[in-house]
Amino acid sequence: MQFQLQANYQPAGDQPEAIHAIRSAFEEGKTKITLLGATGTGKTFTMANIIQHVQKPTLVISHNKTLAAQLSTEFKHFFPKNAVHYFVSYFDYYQPESYLPASWTYIEKEATINQEIEMYRLATMASLLSREDVIVVASASSLYGLGQARFFRDNCLLLKVGQSYQFQQIKKQLLHMQYKPLHGKLEPWMFELKGDVLEISSSTEKIVYKCFFNEDFLEYIEIRDALTFELKKQTTQMMLWPATQYLQDTSDIATILQQMDAEKTLRVKELEKAGLLVEAERMKKRVEYDIRMIKETGFVNGIENYSLYFDKRLPGEAPNTIFDYFPEDFLLIIDESHMTIPQLHAMAQGDRARKNNLIKYGFRLPSAIDHRPLRFEELEALLNWKALEDIPLDQVSNALELVSSTHIQTLKQTETLWPSSGGSSLIHKPAREQNQLLNLRSKQKKHAKSIFLSATPAEYEIELSEAVVEQIIRPTGLLDPITYVYPKSGQYQLLFQSIDRLLDKKPHLQEFLHKVPEGEPEKEILKEVFGEGE
Repeated sequence: MQFQLQANYQPAGDQPEAIHAIRSAFEEGKTKITLLGATGTGKTFTMANIIQHVQKPTLVISHNKTLAAQLSTEFKHFFPKNAVHYFVSYFDYYQPESYLPASWTYIEKEATINQEIEMYRLATMASLLSREDVIVVASASSLYGLGQARFFRDNCLLLKVGQSYQFQQIKKQLLHMQYKPLHGKLEPWMFELKGDVLEISSSTEKIVYKCFFNEDFLEYIEIRDALTFELKKQTTQMMLWPATQYLQDTSDIATILQQMDAEKTLRVKELEKAGLLVEAERMKKRVEYDIRMIKETGFVNGIENYSLYFDKRLPGEAPNTIFDYFPEDFLLIIDESHMTIPQLHAMAQGDRARKNNLIKYGFRLPSAIDHRPLRFEELEALLNWKALEDIPLDQVSNALELVSSTHIQTLKQTETLWPSSGGSSLIHKPAREQNQLLNLRSKQKKHAKSIFLSATPAEYEIELSEAVVEQIIRPTGLLDPITYVYPKSGQYQLLFQSIDRLLDKKPHLQEFLHKVPEGEPEKEILKEVFGEGE
């Protein structure tokens, strides 16, 4: 078995029945299940048992980072021999690029990246492409775009002891994988070549590979701790993964830049025709600067806004996400679904509203609208929550109400970028929508299973589910105490009666109660609590 659950206790309370019910539902061919589990009933342990039963790579989505970290820790405890990863947004601080037309305020993008979390994300992608016993605990950031899975996998560096290599070729490959030459001390995503010794700091683990060559011949490889540089072990081979989540195919960079320039020219004309001369000049200068930077350095701040061209996607096509790294029959768990699903629903809408302003006022090209998170309708189709045919085309399509003509003209002039797309037929809306449906169909996880966890599931997941399983009794056997709400009037007399009933059941508590003179106990207690004159 790939997944090996380890725990020093067995399912108890309602857990055995819930586990059996979910397993039976899956065996009957059902793929969407809601687990209605009261707080404290051990839903995480129930899910661990289901993961062991299903034996498929698993994605757990939570609505906040803190809860995701807690779940990741618990699953690591349950599955110590398997790959459990934490996949959340890697920004410690993030201010998205935006424009506020009411006050003419342009806010530039600012971000502080957490290197450790970025390492976790890269390790997640590497594990999904190299092994099957993987559990990923993610936040709603799982809807945002990543580099293509195929390109990430194909651009690794494999070094084996006993083989000959050319240093120049290795260096070229490391630079392509976004590793940087050493500056100061050896830090993550850096490498250093000293004579016949090559040191590379891994992008996915806190280790350093130290490779010893005899001229071009690789004699042995040491694995050292990245912090202390202490020797961990020797190995006969090493696999080095890319140092960026957005590794792109730049072999045809000239065509990509040509596409950007063509769209810029068309957009500038469109803005000038509308009398927006300031916006047109802004658009022209910004894109020309970006093209020069990409041509000279291979990078520019905001390069993700040109992902449509680097990914060779058509307008409106779904972005590449972490879902593309999972197999067709993976297991999806939506934790606290009543909170998480609305968040997944709103991600794309908020992003689109911000992008529309940037495009309308000449800060970004129309194609920037396609650097976006996965839309909820696309997610429904991808996970088979709804049949693709049941999703209205106007929800799947990219209805660019502001700048659709620019996309159409760009497609006319730049058909060579997408030779398999059918050419100029894509300028017609029905053909574009049909292409987007085909793109979604190619991404569908037809045999994926979904579980919604919540103590208070919403109407959406209840209606979507083919089975609702309840888990009410805790493993301890303790139930929530019954709560009574009394009217405000006469509350003191009710309190005294409750105390009398309590003392009848537990007379040993008498010594802890304050003794008052007989006669008017209510008055004496009120004096004790509020003082004289109250």
